[in-house]
Amino acid sequence: MQGNTELIALTQLAAQKSNPLVTLLPIILIGVVFYFLLFRPQRKRQQQQLQMQRQIEPGQRVMTTAGMLADVVAIEDDHVVLEIAPGVEVRYVKQAIAQVVPDEDPEEIEDEAEAEDDAEETGESTHAEEPEEEEAPKAGETLQDEVEVEAKTETLPGATGKKTGDAPLNDGEDKSGKRPSA
Repeated sequence: MQGNTELIALTQLAAQKSNPLVTLLPIILIGVVFYFLLFRPQRKRQQQQLQMQRQIEPGQRVMTTAGMLADVVAIEDDHVVLEIAPGVEVRYVKQAIAQVVPDEDPEEIEDEAEAEDDAEETGESTHAEEPEEEEAPKAGETLQDEVEVEAKTETLPGATGKKTGDAPLNDGEDKSGKRPSA
């Protein structure tokens, strides 16, 4: 009995001497780690996104959050008018713009066009030659019109083609033989 009393006394003494800061320290450290690894970078990304959306100007090419590419036609208070095809304009909120797509340098486009023209004149190709693919059958056509298809299964002599488990079902039964509950 004497040993238990000493153990209880030591436990109570240790509980009285423990610092509450030591018990809260792991929780505080987890909070700090979350702040630096999750919350701070997310806030930084949001600020960059808002800055990009404020700097949008007519004539820029943008991509919406849905992935649609369009040209900015006009900017209103918190809306933008985008041209998704010639003559087709839609109105979006600025928050729906995910990024501004950089335009290709016009000089690069001209250089590529000149290189292709020079290659065509000399009979060379600027791109790797790709094997020509056969056209897919058009609607209404079948593959059997062009190629004769052989059957890959054989019927064994004496087989009727019916499965052995194809017994007629009674009223209200499914294939498992059980009646469904109502």
